[in-house]
Amino acid sequence: MSANRKTIALKALQGTDRPARRKIPVKATTGMGIPDPVFELSEQELRFYRDLVDHLDHYGLLHKVDSIGLSLLAKNVAIMKWCADQIKSAHDVVQVFENGTSNVSGMYTAYTKAQAAFQSLMSKWGLSPVDREKIAGMLLDQEPDEYDQFKQS
Repeated sequence: MSANRKTIALKALQGTDRPARRKIPVKATTGMGIPDPVFELSEQELRFYRDLVDHLDHYGLLHKVDSIGLSLLAKNVAIMKWCADQIKSAHDVVQVFENGTSNVSGMYTAYTKAQAAFQSLMSKWGLSPVDREKIAGMLLDQEPDEYDQFKQS
């Protein structure tokens, strides 16, 4: 059975808090450069990757470990685009067999799976307008928060 640990707020209230023990992570900004993708990417995928890296670097949010997720996202965008380019009509979405049964085609299934993965990753990387507004709000909101000041006193 583990010990019940006090929260930081409770320690501050009781006067037993030791702020020197709390390590606050600081982003290293020296010599990072643009991280290399972890997958072997085609020219088109590499273009998507560089656009994503530039987007995050513009806001100062790029870290070296982001290359994994960004490589995955660039690959997903390329797969989604390739599948979308292959789907020309309703006949490409529904597959009808000789015995009269029908099913969703494999191409459309691949497209919807790539699209779902892209949409879930999109919000994590600030690619939607709402997420960009959140990032911009965080970057612009540099005023100290009253609640945080109260917690620290």
